[in-house]
Amino acid sequence: MAADHTPLTRRQALAALTGAVLMPLADPAAGSVRHERHFLFGSPVDVMLRHAPESPGDAALASVMRGLQHIHAQWNAWKPGELGRINQAFREGRSARVTPALLATIRSAARLERASAGLFNPGIGGAVRAWGFHDDVMRDGARPAAATLAAWRDAAPSLAQIEMRGDRVASRNPRLQLDFGAYAKGVAIDRALDEFAARGQGDALVNLGGNLGAMGATGWQIGIRDPFGEGLLASLATQGREAVVTSGSYERFRMLDGERCTHILDPSIAAPAQGLVSVTVLHRSAALADAAATALLVAGPLRWREVAQRMGVTQVLAVGPDGRGIASGALAARLQFASRDWRGRIATV
Repeated sequence: MAADHTPLTRRQALAALTGAVLMPLADPAAGSVRHERHFLFGSPVDVMLRHAPESPGDAALASVMRGLQHIHAQWNAWKPGELGRINQAFREGRSARVTPALLATIRSAARLERASAGLFNPGIGGAVRAWGFHDDVMRDGARPAAATLAAWRDAAPSLAQIEMRGDRVASRNPRLQLDFGAYAKGVAIDRALDEFAARGQGDALVNLGGNLGAMGATGWQIGIRDPFGEGLLASLATQGREAVVTSGSYERFRMLDGERCTHILDPSIAAPAQGLVSVTVLHRSAALADAAATALLVAGPLRWREVAQRMGVTQVLAVGPDGRGIASGALAARLQFASRDWRGRIATV
């Protein structure tokens, strides 16, 4: 079993839950914090610096926010921007110009798609639209027609079908539609932390709707949300530069034909993933953690450890619909459980 730790106080738990999934716990002893909050990527965005002089700190925060706003505006698959233009070109069978930053993201995502055996697949945009998960509001409705999903599966969209030549990309599969909803936040966090480090600000935290990246010798206290309620499952302190990302079936869903359907789709069947309710991944790379959390949730209880090994992640917490879970040994030793009940329900492997 995981190490025994003192439960969190109610005040700590409430402080942690101002975010959707994960949130830094208040730590007054850690020093003064410069903090900016915006609304991007469909959720609150918090950027924090500790021990930062006023002028350099403000300049670093402003630069990071500009970078986040650019990704938010240009990499949204469903609104006008660079990614939307590329998807339109794919549908029309022509090539499109791509910026170096997005091209690098496509290349890295393609590598992770291969590593995950296709369970992480940013080419799934067509299926996302078919299920109605591209809308900001999750409305009740009916499931997609079986023929629609069958046609998507038969086309088998994959990033391997993208042709990259210089600064242009194309695909011969018109059903390939890029959706970086399970990757863009992680990439954005990594870029933000890189920017802070380049500006000499080494004690920072970036929270994009519960996907967190942090760095600093002191560490940041991070809360992991209870997937079944309003409280916490556990917390942990970051060590050096780390990202903590949770993928949960409870986050966004639609009621379709009376059935609750999660927004996380299994690319192999073009249908909502089943078997796990949340997966938390800790890794130095936020982009890898973001992709892996999605892939492991799709993999389900029988395959997630195999997929984690393929993707090179070793610190994982997976929780099933019965409220029991498994934490890898490296992560289990760091978890501070929110209650004795949760401590007893999480096994260690």
